[in-house]
Formats: sequence, structure tokens, C-alpha cells
Amino acid sequence: MSKIIERIKMLIRDIKASPLVEEGMLIGLSLITLTMLLSMVTGIFGGLKGLFGHAQGGADSLFNEIAQQLDKIWQYIVNLFK
Repeated sequence: MSKIIERIKMLIRDIKASPLVEEGMLIGLSLITLTMLLSMVTGIFGGLKGLFGHAQGGADSLFNEIAQQLDKIWQYIVNLFK
């Protein structure tokens, strides 16, 4: 392990290899940043999907409740004329 670290230190000190090491570090940093952004976007879309799913379920529940109340009112009116 120490040989690898020594080799990296030598490459950083070397004028010719130093830009390659810097670019490699920048590529690694950009990949980490891209991964984080994609995970955040995925989380946001997952949250929106859940929100709309709950909203749709709430709307279905609301319409069912309204239909039940209208049915009760209709049954009350029908019973008045019997």
C-alpha cells in the first residue's frame, strides 16, 4: 500500500505527470458529483410519484364519499314518497 502512495506522490511531484493526476482527480470528483445529483433527482421524482399517488387515492376516496352521501340523500327522498 505504501508503494502505491509513494508512486502517487512521485507522480504529483513530476511535472509531466502532474496534470494527468489532476485531471484524474477532477474526473473522479465529477463522477461523485454526478452520482449525487442523479440520486437527488431520483429521490425528488420518487417523492412526487408518492405525492401524486396519495393525491389520487385521496381524490378517489373523496368521490366515493360524495357518491355514498348522494346515494343516502336519494334513498331518503325515495323513502319520503313511499
